[in-house]
Amino acid sequence: MSDSSLSQRSSLESLRSLSPPDALPPSVEGRMVWQGNELEPNQYITNLERADIEAVRAAVLFFKLLSLPRGSISKDTFPLSPDLARRLSAISDEIHHGRGVAVVRGLDSAVLNDEESVIAFAGLASYVCPERATDSYANQTLSHIRDATHDVVPDWARDLGLAGSKLPSAMEFHADRFSGDVLAMYVRNDGSEMAGGEQFVASFCRIYNELLRDAQGVLDTLAAGNWPFELKHPERKLPYLDLGPALFFAEGRPICQLVKAPLLGSPKIPRSNTMPSLSIEQLHALRVVEDLAQRYCTKLDRRNGDIQFMNNLSIMHARSAYGGKPAQRRSTRHLLRMFLRDPRNAWTKPSSYLHNFNNPFEKGREQNLPILDTDPWRKISGRESHG
Repeated sequence: MSDSSLSQRSSLESLRSLSPPDALPPSVEGRMVWQGNELEPNQYITNLERADIEAVRAAVLFFKLLSLPRGSISKDTFPLSPDLARRLSAISDEIHHGRGVAVVRGLDSAVLNDEESVIAFAGLASYVCPERATDSYANQTLSHIRDATHDVVPDWARDLGLAGSKLPSAMEFHADRFSGDVLAMYVRNDGSEMAGGEQFVASFCRIYNELLRDAQGVLDTLAAGNWPFELKHPERKLPYLDLGPALFFAEGRPICQLVKAPLLGSPKIPRSNTMPSLSIEQLHALRVVEDLAQRYCTKLDRRNGDIQFMNNLSIMHARSAYGGKPAQRRSTRHLLRMFLRDPRNAWTKPSSYLHNFNNPFEKGREQNLPILDTDPWRKISGRESHG
């Protein structure tokens, strides 16, 4: 991006209001408002039957015989039975209009190798949300979430550090900013029960309702357009500042895009000293939202082979640290991650930030779905965050 392009972007940002909306939308009602044990595993888990597993294995073989790049995986190139296709499509309705969390369970019994796992993940996900996001900075569609701290660091990557997705550190509650409508993760290896890495989810709609009742000032702070996000530039070493809100509204619906790493830095990628600090009000808002998320969250029921789907606009997620005792070798915990969109159910986005929400789904962008994570330093994380 040239100096003039950056200047134009800065001018565009200055046109966006730095103030919250005059009136906050009313409280959210319906099934997307829940807390703690109100979200039970039997409410969000879809179990694959033996016939389903056989259909998945057949679809994997069908795609492999086509000799197409993995970016071509779709409902057309990964054919499933009408019944399984219908059940997977119904998951999109639950993600967008229900509780916002869903899990497809049982894929571990298919005994898939690394290549087949990527194909099956993308193939099954295409029936839930047919569009896949590709990060325009890292040019990556599928990423591997694992502990890369024991990898041998090449000379060219010694000053890059590792993103949060490559570290065994705990991550506080967040929603990935401008990454996609739906977060999908395939549990290739959960790392064993004793190794940590538990996952937690919280309804932001529940948090919003409480803040609307008791702390509207926090919502005003979240919705103000002066949050100083640190973004990376593909051709420059130094990052640049992007001012914007962490809370959006469209059709009266709150949309949370609060991710902390580009605001506070992360364990291996400290925030640049060229970036402005958060205000007292912003730091207070972060603490309040984190406290409420911890209060109203539930632990996600997880097993090997699970494919997890979460509404990235209404669900905040977090994880505990993993890897066991320091003396142990690296953790085997390994998840595959994609961000998705279903045009049939996609939420309306605020018009002034529509480009930001749509950018990951730009047509014609090459899709990279790597089988192995041979380059955990691959532009680290994408433009919008350190994670």
